[in-house]
Amino acid sequence: MQNLLTLIADRPGIRAKGIPGVALCLLLAAAALSLSQLPVPGFSILGPLTLAMLIGLGIGQWLPETIHSHTQSGTSFARQRLLRLGIVLYGLRIGIDDLIQIGPSALVTDLLVVTCTFALAAWMGVRLLKMELRSALLVGAGSAVCGAAAILATAPALRAREQDIPVAIGTVVLFGTCAMLLYPWLWTLSPVQSLFNGSEMDFGRYMGATIHEVAQVAAAAGGLQPEAGEAAVLTKLVRVMLLVPVIFVIGSIFAKRDGGCQEEPIRPPWFALVFLLMPFVSASGLFNADQLKLIAQVDTIILCMAMAALGLETRFSVLKKAGWAPLLLGALLFLFLLVGGLGFTLLI
Repeated sequence: MQNLLTLIADRPGIRAKGIPGVALCLLLAAAALSLSQLPVPGFSILGPLTLAMLIGLGIGQWLPETIHSHTQSGTSFARQRLLRLGIVLYGLRIGIDDLIQIGPSALVTDLLVVTCTFALAAWMGVRLLKMELRSALLVGAGSAVCGAAAILATAPALRAREQDIPVAIGTVVLFGTCAMLLYPWLWTLSPVQSLFNGSEMDFGRYMGATIHEVAQVAAAAGGLQPEAGEAAVLTKLVRVMLLVPVIFVIGSIFAKRDGGCQEEPIRPPWFALVFLLMPFVSASGLFNADQLKLIAQVDTIILCMAMAALGLETRFSVLKKAGWAPLLLGALLFLFLLVGGLGFTLLI
């Protein structure tokens, strides 16, 4: 741990001038984590990551420019480098045994969901809603893979504009929350239970294949049998792992597309490669259960800091320029996940 902190401290983005911004992000992350533990329905639904972004967003609107100039270096560090570290550590939550347990059908379902969602996002966003391809794919990444984390991770490969990122995150948070509230109610309906032949395990896989965020999947599946809830989360984690090939494919496409006008080529996402190795590290026994739990807690703090930094660097004046197109695209992708994901789950 000491070596890790030394490595971080030696990076250009976190020298003395970056300390105020990092400290502010840490303070907002702590506030978000505390609020998420309160017995308030709205806070528990949003989760600490979304709360961190919303708190940062609110404070960012009123932050004087004199303070912003002193914190910008640290918030940029948190938004970029701490985010990548958080994604890498997130991979330790996935075990090899977990992947084997859910079987190949979950992987095939997730592949179809992710591929088709991305394709629809590109087609509907550009052809129907007249959005820029990068903006449409940002919303597609959050809907197809793993919500805000996928948007933040794919943005560099897309060379997305900074003002498009919070718009995409807000869209997937909204419809992910709708899914989290809708799915438990759907399972109470007799026709839905008949579609799944009464199998909570299959319905849990359906949840994992179509709900946006990991935390939202866990919350929605909380009312199912423990085995079904575990199947839902594991299916979702398989989707999270698909973030790695998604970044490589998107990065390769846009590197070729923009290569002629870019001073530097896109570098391979090293953090995505390391993320892919983390399940093997988790299964190796290098860390015991208590250590993995501690790492997960630290990882949540790191991701909260990255989300808080994103909020701090966002201005509402920029969000207003986005219009209704991203929200409408998010709604259409939500409907596809609800109906198309159901079809994939039942057929495979």
